[in-house]
Amino acid sequence: MRKAPELERIWTVMDLLRWGTDYFTAKDIDSPRLTMELMVGAVLQCTRLQLYTNFEQPLSKDELTALRHMIERRVKREPLQYILGHADFYGLSFDVTPDVLIPRPETEILVERAVRFLKTFDAPVHALDIGTGTGCIPIACLKYHPGTQWTVLEKSAAALDIARRNAERHGALSNIEFVHKDFLNDSSLVTRHFTLICMNPPYIPSSEVPTLQAEVRDFEPHMALTDDGDGTAFFVRLAEIGRELLEPTGRCFMEVAQGQSEVVQKIFTARGYETSVILDLASIPRIVTANLFS
Repeated sequence: MRKAPELERIWTVMDLLRWGTDYFTAKDIDSPRLTMELMVGAVLQCTRLQLYTNFEQPLSKDELTALRHMIERRVKREPLQYILGHADFYGLSFDVTPDVLIPRPETEILVERAVRFLKTFDAPVHALDIGTGTGCIPIACLKYHPGTQWTVLEKSAAALDIARRNAERHGALSNIEFVHKDFLNDSSLVTRHFTLICMNPPYIPSSEVPTLQAEVRDFEPHMALTDDGDGTAFFVRLAEIGRELLEPTGRCFMEVAQGQSEVVQKIFTARGYETSVILDLASIPRIVTANLFS
C-alpha cells in the first residue's frame, strides 16, 4: 500500500487521485475514485472536470493538510457528505451536518410522486412535512412546483436550523413555516388541515440498528433512524391523528423500509384509510400512500 501523502513532497492532482483510489480501495471504502475526486475538488474548490483539466496542478502544504484530515475522517467511516458538508438530492445541493439524516435517493421517489400529486390542483395548497431534517422534501417540491405553502415539523432544534439554512439557500423561506415539535408526544401540533402530508420517519426497528453500516450506525442521528421500538410508531401516530390533519381530498406519502409496506398499510386501513404502494427502481415497495375514504 502506498504511504500517505508527505507534506514535503510535491503532490499533483493526478498523483493524489491515483494514490487516494488505491488507499480507499485497500480500506474498503465505497466508490474510492469518486470519493478522492470529491475530496480533492472540495480542497481546491473546483469541479471534478476541472481536476482533469488541471491534473498537473500541485497542492500547497495547507491544501494537503486539509486533504489528509478529510481522508482520516473517511477511513474512520464518517460519511463523505458530512465531511464535505453537503449532499445532492433531486438535482439540488443541501447542507448537511451530523444533526440531520443524509438525504437518500429512495426519498426522491417520494418527492417525484408528491410533485405529481400537487400538480393536480389548480390553486396553491398547504402541505406538511413530518420530521423534516434537512428540509429536502419540501424544498425539492418547491423547486419543481412553486407556490405550495409548507409547514415542517422537527423535534431537533439543530436540525430545524439546518432546514432553515437550506430553505434560505434555495429561496424557499417565504413558503415554509418551521415548527419545533415532537410529533410523537406533543398533543398540540398544528391547527390547520393539509392537502399533502409527507413523512420519511425513523422506521428502522431498534433491534436492527446494531447491524447497520458503520457510516449510518455511528454517525447519523439516532432519532432519525429509529423510534427505539419496532419502527412503526410514527405511522401509528399519523394514522391516529390523520383526520385532524388531512383535507378530505388530501393524501399522505410515506417512505417505508424494505419489507414494511404491508404492516404500514394495515395500520392505516384498520383506521379507515385507503392505501396504495409505490415501488422504487428495484421494484421494492418504497412509498405507502394513504387517503381518507370519500
